[in-house]
Amino acid sequence: MFRESASSFEVAQVLGAADAEGLTRPSGAPASRHFLMVSAPFGPFARELAQQLRASGARCTRVILNAGDALDWGFGPAAAYFGGRSGWKSWLYDQVLKRGVTDIVTYGDSNPYAADALMLASSLGMRRHVLEQGYFRPDWVTVERDGVNGNSPLPRDPEWYLSHPACDQHTAEHRVGLTTPYAIFLIIRYHLSVYLGTPIFVRYRAAYRHSAVRQAFTHVCRFVAARLSADRSRREHDKVMATAAPIFLGLLQRPGDSQLWRHSDYETAEAFLERIIPSFADHAAKDAHLIIRPHPLDPGIDDHNGLIRRLASREGVEDRVHYLDHGKLHEVLPRICGAVCVNSTAGLSAVEFGKPTLTLGRAIYDMPGLTHQGGLEGFWTNPQTPNAALYTAFRRVMMATSQVNGAYATPFGRRLAAPEVARRLTRHAR
Repeated sequence: MFRESASSFEVAQVLGAADAEGLTRPSGAPASRHFLMVSAPFGPFARELAQQLRASGARCTRVILNAGDALDWGFGPAAAYFGGRSGWKSWLYDQVLKRGVTDIVTYGDSNPYAADALMLASSLGMRRHVLEQGYFRPDWVTVERDGVNGNSPLPRDPEWYLSHPACDQHTAEHRVGLTTPYAIFLIIRYHLSVYLGTPIFVRYRAAYRHSAVRQAFTHVCRFVAARLSADRSRREHDKVMATAAPIFLGLLQRPGDSQLWRHSDYETAEAFLERIIPSFADHAAKDAHLIIRPHPLDPGIDDHNGLIRRLASREGVEDRVHYLDHGKLHEVLPRICGAVCVNSTAGLSAVEFGKPTLTLGRAIYDMPGLTHQGGLEGFWTNPQTPNAALYTAFRRVMMATSQVNGAYATPFGRRLAAPEVARRLTRHAR
């Protein structure tokens, strides 16, 4: 029923690397819990979570990969790594063995440092805990064993959710408020610290397609361009939304998002667009429209608008395919006939609105009764509507098993989340 977050081949690679470096597996595990945080959300959440874990009697240590990690962590017990990627796994193994680590905690499961740590933990039979942004945003964060989204150990069986005891439970929910300003501040602070600390952590390399400096610059450019073109974008948006013809929504994900290249066969937004636009042209009703919507955190480096125009023109649908970056998602969803994405949590929002949704990658919510199962070509003419009872059951089970009310960025959100995340981590046991 449950799936491991790393394939047997990947685990064998890690073990092979360990054996090649003369390492041996520990023969036993300490009785007390010792959490090693390999990666964490931007900001002080990891430090506050560690305080909660220590209050429960556990030990907690943070891996410091750069000056941003050091700033966020403060003066708690830490293990600083100054090496390059080639020595990371052997160093981490040594730390696990020397410090008596029983649990590995990561933020996300796809960053190279986190992915290696999770595979090593799997090979050693250790507990693995993965934090991530919530599947139901913005008022929730995710805490799962072993992996998230496509790597989640939760099953893709509708009957399992419908019969789960959590379906009879009601989870209280607090609104965390506006998170974006806090998140932007913490991200800027972190990356500025990384930059200033380069002389100390000279071998650290961030796993980004583009540098943080370039992304920051293009984010500003996108923000300014959006403000300057706001009236034109609103008019085009209103014109499309006013049509009586069917409207479909294509949801782009953030370029470079690890969910693309680790949990799907579409490594880039360009590959996704190359798949859906020709299919729409060939199979959708001749009066149907397709709105392509960018990710809110897309820095604007890739020219998606230009590519969409070229593809639409090539397929003869340039008047029916639109790149629109306007309005809130919840304002658009009631009008559409269906949404297609790779594995975005925005697709889950479409399911919540009762809209047919197709995922082309591996997503935790992709299952019969929730998402369209008939393939892309059939989606345009006969999309399958989600089952409302199944969605309700799925959401309640997710709240009870993987979602924690709160946020990583805001003070109030952290006060909500940290105690419950700590409780979930100490509860997880093999």
